[in-house]
Amino acid sequence: MRKSLLLFLLLLVGTAHSADLVVSAAASLTDAMNELKTDFEKHHPGDRVLCNYGASGSLARQIEGGAPVDVFVSASDGQMDRLQSANLVVADTRFDLLKNDIALVAPVDSRLGLKGFSDLVRARRISIGDPSFVPAGQYASEILKKAGLWEELAPRMVYGEDVRQVLEYVARGEVDAGIVFVTDAAMLPAKVKIVAKAPEDSHKPIVYPAAVLTRGDHHELGKQFLEFISGPEGRKVFTKYGFRMEGK
Repeated sequence: MRKSLLLFLLLLVGTAHSADLVVSAAASLTDAMNELKTDFEKHHPGDRVLCNYGASGSLARQIEGGAPVDVFVSASDGQMDRLQSANLVVADTRFDLLKNDIALVAPVDSRLGLKGFSDLVRARRISIGDPSFVPAGQYASEILKKAGLWEELAPRMVYGEDVRQVLEYVARGEVDAGIVFVTDAAMLPAKVKIVAKAPEDSHKPIVYPAAVLTRGDHHELGKQFLEFISGPEGRKVFTKYGFRMEGK
C-alpha cells in the first residue's frame, strides 16, 4: 500500500524552507517531474517542491478529502473536471500541459509473438491500471471494449494501482502483456518492449491538465511552477521523456 499524502506531508514537518510547494502528479510523470522540480528549485533558492505521485484518481480523492496540495497535474481530464466542479481549482490557472499515447507492451524475452491488441486473446495474464481510478487503465478498457475484446479478456486482468505498477508486472514477467502510456514503456527498454501503439481513434484524446488548487498555501509560487514546466525548460525535459507538449 502506498502512504497517504497526509503521512507524506507529516514526515516533512520541521524542515526549514521559505516555501514548500506541494505538487500531486500522475505516476507517469515521475521521472520528468523529478528532473523539473530540481531545475525549478535552482531558480528559486530557499523554496522546495515536494512531489507526490500516484494514480490521478487516487490523488484527486486525496485533494477532495482536504489534502493541502498546491498544484495538480492529472493524466486525464476527468479528475481535474471533478475538482473544478467542486471549486477546488484556482480560476484561470487550468490548462492542458501534455499529450501522450497508449502502448501494448510485453516482456522483452516474451515468446508469445504478440503483434497487436487482437493477439491478447493468446495471453494468460494481462495487466492494466485499475479503470476505476487509473487513467491509463481507463484508456486501456476503452481500447479493448472498442475492439470487442473486453468481455473475453476481463477475467485475465491483473489490475495495477498505477501505470508504473503495471510496467513493473510486465518487466518482472508476472504477466504476458500490459497496457501503459508510451512514455512509461520507454523507461525499461532492457526489460519491456513495445508491441503496438493504440490508434488515436481507439480512445479519447490523452491530455494532462494542470492547475493551481485553492486549498494550497502558495498560489503565486504554484503559478510560477506551472509557468516554468510549460515553458522552454519544461518542453526540453518532457520531450526527452517522450511527452508531447500542448499549447497553453
